[in-house]
Amino acid sequence: MKIKIIIIFLIIITIFFLLIGCAKEDLNSGIYGNITLGPINPVEREGEENTKPYQATISIKNQSGTSEIERFTSDKDGRFKVFLKPGTYLVDPLPGVHLFPLQNPKWWMLSQINL
Repeated sequence: MKIKIIIIFLIIITIFFLLIGCAKEDLNSGIYGNITLGPINPVEREGEENTKPYQATISIKNQSGTSEIERFTSDKDGRFKVFLKPGTYLVDPLPGVHLFPLQNPKWWMLSQINL
């Protein structure tokens, strides 16, 4: 009976450590910002804002650009925050309902930045 209790205890401890090892690591680095659309007026005047917040969907791809790692949509005010490990990523704005506005994908090198 004592051996069964010890074996059950060891199994429970093993499962506990396996679950801890498989847990998603806490990320405290990533990117954040505001997405804006502009120019919104054909004539730009000094001191007048010529952009507006824009809600957009962004795809974050791996270093080779072949696999999507994360996809997010900014809020209605254009704000976003996404947690990523330090590395090189392709940031690819996805087209919305309409073909426009268009933006080419950009490569980003992300260092350890606490969010």
